[in-house]
Amino acid sequence: MSLEIKIAQAFAPDSDAAEVFKQNNPWKRADFDTKAPGLDWNAYFQSSGLAEQRDFIVWQPSAVIGVSALVRSESTDTWKAYLRFHLLEHYASVLPAAVAAEHFAFYGTALSGAQQMQDRSEQAIAATNGAVGQAVGQLYTKQHFSPEAKARVQAMVHDLITAYRGRISGLTWMSRHTQQKALAKLAALEVNVGYPDVWIDYSSLHIMRGDAFGNMRRAEDFNRSRNLARLKQPVDPIDWPINPQVPGAVIMFSPNAEFFSAAILQPPYFDSEGDSASNYGSAGAGMAHEISHSFDELGSIYDAQGRLGDWWTVDDRAKYHEAANKLIEQFNQYCSFPDLCVNGKQVLSENISDLAGLLVAHDAYVLSLKGNSDVTIGGLTGEQRFFLAFAQRWRKLQGETALRQQLKADTHSPGEYRSSTVRNVDRWYEIYHVAPGDKLYLKPEDRARIW
Repeated sequence: MSLEIKIAQAFAPDSDAAEVFKQNNPWKRADFDTKAPGLDWNAYFQSSGLAEQRDFIVWQPSAVIGVSALVRSESTDTWKAYLRFHLLEHYASVLPAAVAAEHFAFYGTALSGAQQMQDRSEQAIAATNGAVGQAVGQLYTKQHFSPEAKARVQAMVHDLITAYRGRISGLTWMSRHTQQKALAKLAALEVNVGYPDVWIDYSSLHIMRGDAFGNMRRAEDFNRSRNLARLKQPVDPIDWPINPQVPGAVIMFSPNAEFFSAAILQPPYFDSEGDSASNYGSAGAGMAHEISHSFDELGSIYDAQGRLGDWWTVDDRAKYHEAANKLIEQFNQYCSFPDLCVNGKQVLSENISDLAGLLVAHDAYVLSLKGNSDVTIGGLTGEQRFFLAFAQRWRKLQGETALRQQLKADTHSPGEYRSSTVRNVDRWYEIYHVAPGDKLYLKPEDRARIW
């Protein structure tokens, strides 16, 4: 425990870790010996398969320097105990049940408040996904995400990109020069949906029935060898970082790409045979949320090719923060418990993306109608269904311990408050006839105007 604390203290604080320019530190192989003495770097790089690698990006120099120094200062027995513990912890899921139970008691219950271990069958699915994820993804997409579904999502993406082009061109906080940079980045953005066009070939991976531990180790070796081989290959901007069967979205600032898995493009977020208004309000808003990060403060330091370089002006940044203050004040008022409220500044970036996503998705939905009126379903117009779907996408069951942990540490607001993003959208007031005195009403001058 003492060693673990010393290792943690060597790492940079979160405030520094979030600043990419502080973490972008090119080192040559020889720099490790002179800048971070203590560890036998020849042995380290030889055993890790990196003996021939000459160029590195050291994300946290203080951690590399500090841990290397600890190798020299701490006893060998202490390091053996530390490494033995983490080896057992890493493989807990494929070791005897008593080990898995100890792991869950700490990481599941003590840290996260979970009361029941994941069902054995769900653990098996997770292990298979981790080992041969894209092989499972091929089976999954054949059943659950047809080429027709992919084409429908791609059509929605086209509308979202068109809507973003219009929104960026009209932003008041961006200078004209910055708008041109943003539009160039938008034009170069790769948006990938559903599943990869080329799948990973697992034919060289040996899987043996009844050997869960061995299978996990062999799968890790396979994936690690594949990643090492990529060091000698050109960057692939559409190399999928997420399995198609895992619900999720991934933004890659470098290269300039977005990925939306087939599993998140399912009901209730997206229905390939369902209502278009609901699809745009739910999946469309979610996709537009992720795209917005390419053009906000997170994405402002990566250009159209994914290279580091701040393309905002100082004036742009000042105007952006000024416009964002209303969202901070707004979310500071949301309290899940008498003693714990949302920290508006902590969740600001994600809240701005929620707002951008909602506005752009609405623009895209209107574009999709091509000047026609949508049908009324269940007494609701298309636009009403759009905003209703946006609210419904945030439904979530959450215990008090998990909610408190989220409020204290997460950069995302609880779902009920994310759905209230509509309070900043003028069109929502018009179509639902929201008026002064209604619970969610915000005066026009109090609404955030960023996107």
